[in-house]
Amino acid sequence: MVLTNEHIQMAAFLGAGISVGLGAITTGIGSGIIAGESAYGLVRQPKANDQLFRTMLIGQAAAQTAGIFALVISMLLIYGRSDLPEGGWYRAASYLAAGLAMGLGSIGPSLGAGYAGGQACNAVARMPKESNSIMGNMLIGQALSQTSAIFALVVAFLLIYSIPVQPADISTGRIIVKTLAIIGAGLSIGFGTLGPGSGIGYVAGKASNMVGRFSHEKSTIMRTMFLGAAVSESTAIYSLVVSFLLIFAL
Repeated sequence: MVLTNEHIQMAAFLGAGISVGLGAITTGIGSGIIAGESAYGLVRQPKANDQLFRTMLIGQAAAQTAGIFALVISMLLIYGRSDLPEGGWYRAASYLAAGLAMGLGSIGPSLGAGYAGGQACNAVARMPKESNSIMGNMLIGQALSQTSAIFALVVAFLLIYSIPVQPADISTGRIIVKTLAIIGAGLSIGFGTLGPGSGIGYVAGKASNMVGRFSHEKSTIMRTMFLGAAVSESTAIYSLVVSFLLIFAL
């Protein structure tokens, strides 16, 4: 089957919808967790209104990162090079895989960043005078949890702009193999970010909570958070390597 421009555009538009759809769902949930914990903390500690409001807004902004990445990929898929006649199955598969990579890749980081921000608001309500330390720990933890989303963004860019044009004289079997490899690359990094993104967010949330309880131990708590997050991130790196192999080595 020979693919036309319309077929390639259909794959691009489907990928765009998957990307921003999944990104919006999880980013909204993560931001809502932060807002909910902030509202609950305000009832417990009305005098900490300013600190809670500031922590909530900054935490929500950080939690929106993966959603913004998903929006960027969607815009590129919609208004990018999907109308080019060259590419065939390779290009169609790469556009769909880019949407899968960024859409699935936003789930774990968004939920993890939301949990980290929510726990930080909880800690600020308990210990308002330590709001700066808690917020700093929250931002570092959220940044670590968003690393997986950056991996997904990189793979999505590669899928959009680095896929070779399908040769005219290639066999059907080879087309199927390469097409499935491209889609597998998107699924690899997409699913591979679920655990690390949410797991690091859990670590960051617990660390922020403990900084609010035992502020004199914040250096030890942050050091433990860094080490735990580094180990948790390793599986996302494995997924990134496999995605690179599926894109360029087959």
